[in-house]
Amino acid sequence: MHENESIKKNRELSRFFFINSVVRSALDLNRVLRIVLTEVTMGAGLGFNRAILFLVDEAQNTLEGIMGVGPSSLEEAQNIWASLKDKSFEAIIEEIETGPLSGESYLDKVGRNLSIKLDGDCICCNCINEKRPFNVTDARTDPRVKPLVIQLLGTNAFGVVPLISRDKVIGLIWVDNLFTGKPIRDEDLQFLMEFTSHIAPAIENARLFENVSLARSELKNIFESIADMVYFTDKDYTIRRINRAVLERIGRPEEEIIGRKCYEVFHGKNIPWERCPHLKTMNSKKPAVEEIEDPYLGGTFVLSSSPIFDSAGNFMGTVHISRDITELHDLREKLTHAEKMAVLGELTAVVAHEIRKPLVSIGGFARRLEKKLAGDTSEYAKIIVNEVGRLENILKEILGFAKGSKLIISSVNVNEVVNDVIDFIIPEIEMCGRGNRLIRDIPGAPIIAVIDRDKIKEAMLNLVTNANDATDHGTVAIKTKSENNEAVIEISDTGCGITQENLKDIFNPFFTTKSGGIGLGLAVTRRIIEEHNGRIEVESTRGRGTTFKIYLPLEET
Repeated sequence: MHENESIKKNRELSRFFFINSVVRSALDLNRVLRIVLTEVTMGAGLGFNRAILFLVDEAQNTLEGIMGVGPSSLEEAQNIWASLKDKSFEAIIEEIETGPLSGESYLDKVGRNLSIKLDGDCICCNCINEKRPFNVTDARTDPRVKPLVIQLLGTNAFGVVPLISRDKVIGLIWVDNLFTGKPIRDEDLQFLMEFTSHIAPAIENARLFENVSLARSELKNIFESIADMVYFTDKDYTIRRINRAVLERIGRPEEEIIGRKCYEVFHGKNIPWERCPHLKTMNSKKPAVEEIEDPYLGGTFVLSSSPIFDSAGNFMGTVHISRDITELHDLREKLTHAEKMAVLGELTAVVAHEIRKPLVSIGGFARRLEKKLAGDTSEYAKIIVNEVGRLENILKEILGFAKGSKLIISSVNVNEVVNDVIDFIIPEIEMCGRGNRLIRDIPGAPIIAVIDRDKIKEAMLNLVTNANDATDHGTVAIKTKSENNEAVIEISDTGCGITQENLKDIFNPFFTTKSGGIGLGLAVTRRIIEEHNGRIEVESTRGRGTTFKIYLPLEET
């Protein structure tokens, strides 16, 4: 008899050892809990009919039902016990993951809806607080048992055993023998207590791993959903991680970005870019934030670079956040330009009026002297008259720029306006002696926009005249097209081009590189286009020519 008990005990210990090793190697919380509860309710195991596992929620100070294992009727219980009778625990674990044991049961659904406050006087609270098992033989008369538990679980006798890991109660297991009616002995609960003492740390580890996995998933979702470009680099400038915004901006697959140098991918350089905050962070090991214009990515960005250190304080790399503020930058530039133009316009108007008064007098007296004088003195007076006339024309241009004019808009075929300008300017181009040829590329289909015909003609004449003046024995090409709900007028030449230094100033009033020019033509042109809610862009290469593009909104249909 003692020998049989000894063999049985050795088998149980061997199985518990196997269960312990399986549970400790598993990180999936649901799998761990189901294995534990299956062992608790197996006939060849601890032999309880039903079991529910609760875990402590410290934030809510509650005991939350996590999983229940057990049949819903005596018939189901008998079928399950019969099916498991001759199976090894290894085979049962297989069924837990793929067979009928993997599904939800009635007890599982009930258990998941149980939530018990830990600040009251109940049998579960006592189990948690006192860290010991409790055996309830008559639940209906025990004041520590909540009526709701009896109602939901339909039991009159049950036991609870705490789950203790590292001297901390992390939950409890509730068990009963509803279908067999077998009394639960204190020794049974003590044996269950010994079993859970080995299993509880594995449950806690799986729970922690689940929380970490959830946190990592949440962080990944946040990382991927950030609209700004976010990327990590190591201390050798090598990109180690990027978010979705980087892929969308760079337009390359992840495998073509990860592992490359950041200055190659983001700035198109072979060495670190001296203007990038990353270089400052690498040198100082301190955060750096800067607003820069990046011609490689084609925009204005606020770049922030922060160092990453390991637990020992060693520099590991950097994290970067790059926000595209091109649109904001352009709006800021337009506002600044508009404010500057308003002030300049007022000042120019006042100065022009003050100059015009004495200039009229000088011109009048010079003309009278020209008629009365003879010889060289008459010629001198003539020079004064001519220069006064030139100054009066300049003042007229300045006053026109300062005052502006109201647009008279209507639905116009842009191609007709452009053809009118070409027909008007061709004789001047052919007779000016520069030997230039004008190329016309105007489609037959109309391009309708709501514009001021005369103002657009003025803007175009300024650009075509400049193109002709900048070109010798070359071509001036004019073409139109519709693109993305905009009418596009393109004027290009093969002339001397504009230096990069001057390119940023060409639309500023009174900036000019022409001898005798006053620098208002392009300023007026830009204002006309912007008054039409359009935009003007320029590309130029020194010695190879310049292209201006006017974009005007098409008429809404």
